[in-house]
Amino acid sequence: MLVNEILEATNGKLLSGNMNDDIKGFTQDSRQVKEGDMYIPLIGENADGHDYIRHAFINGASATLTMHEINYPSKNVILVDDTLKALGDMARYLRSHRNVKVVGITGSVGKTSTKDMIYSVVKEKYKTLKTLGNYNNHIGLPLTILRYQDEEVMILEMGMNHLGEIHYLTEIAKPDIAAITNVGTAHIGEVGSRGNILKAKMEIVDGLNDGILVINDDNDMLHTVEEKDYKLIRVGENDRCDLKAYDIDLRISDSYFKIDVNGLTYQVHVPVAGEHFVYNALIAIATGLSLDIDMDLCKQGIEHFELTKNRMDILELNDVTVIDGTYNANLDSMKSSLDVLSQYPNRKIAILADMLELGDYEQKLHEEVGYKVVEADVDILLCVGRASNYIIEAANEKGIKNAYHFKNNQNLIQFLDEILEKDDVILVKGSNGMHLKEVIEFLKER
Repeated sequence: MLVNEILEATNGKLLSGNMNDDIKGFTQDSRQVKEGDMYIPLIGENADGHDYIRHAFINGASATLTMHEINYPSKNVILVDDTLKALGDMARYLRSHRNVKVVGITGSVGKTSTKDMIYSVVKEKYKTLKTLGNYNNHIGLPLTILRYQDEEVMILEMGMNHLGEIHYLTEIAKPDIAAITNVGTAHIGEVGSRGNILKAKMEIVDGLNDGILVINDDNDMLHTVEEKDYKLIRVGENDRCDLKAYDIDLRISDSYFKIDVNGLTYQVHVPVAGEHFVYNALIAIATGLSLDIDMDLCKQGIEHFELTKNRMDILELNDVTVIDGTYNANLDSMKSSLDVLSQYPNRKIAILADMLELGDYEQKLHEEVGYKVVEADVDILLCVGRASNYIIEAANEKGIKNAYHFKNNQNLIQFLDEILEKDDVILVKGSNGMHLKEVIEFLKER
């Protein structure tokens, strides 16, 4: 991105530098600056990025934004009113001034895995850029767009905690295709209801501009969505879906399903376990077909899919199998993880911790997890965290025989060490703030 484009995008003032310099990289972290990058000093709760401008230049930055007059005559220095707003403005400008298709993805659960699956399909035909990790907020999404070089398609993940956040992101990204994986209960404590979560997710169409919206039509909330000034593609297992999966075969480590496209029947192999990945695959296929990718290439992309680390990693450790779901947790992902655990014939242990940010819904949603534990035929339930008491109570109500609650992770680990047997299958799942990685590390080192 040229310096003069940055000036136009941000309405900034060039304090020093060359209007025709080309900035290839952008970062808000002075420690990650590479030679020739632009440093973007953001103001956070505990630090002001302006304090690290000098450090960024020492590390090789050739340019910086600033909200204060500073003197670096040999560098490109652009004065703006607000560096965070300027970050979004640069991304918006770059997206609208480059010949690139954009796919935007949101949903209560499965955004990252769906993004990865769409990427696996799209890269079969096009040079493709995708969100790294979960860089899906008002900082991460613009930084992803600013990584653009000469790709033909960008695949952008969009997250939210409150109403209005996806509206901001979609107005920057201006997607040609938008996908909503589901509407669940994540962040319901902040947003207030599933109806409001649907409203927040549907903000993605605000920037769609006569594009295509792909939805999981088996989700009860998304089932209510109707076509408006966008083309609607419904995927799922029900009969009104435009792309319908049938003859679904869920196995321990993978799954298969059939799908009809243009009068032909295809069998699709999904190389990871869980019915939720069938829905992800359907969304990826719908996206691929919308980008004129042949169905055989879509199938091939699904087959080659690789999941981002920490999203339901299945680890073979010291004669036990561990399903690592410690990245985060909400009701839908808890249920999906328990469904995966239920596929195993071996002794099944579920280690579950609190789901956070549920507000007034805390008791009800944890109780639903407890009921699901019994439905999944779990042999031993180990819980940690205040709210997980509700999981224990609900599972006991449904007749589970072995359910235990612990004050902290260390007490749980000590008990686990005493009861583990060869060939056990262990699900470890809870919100990131519950630090269940400590359990995973114990199992790895044991």
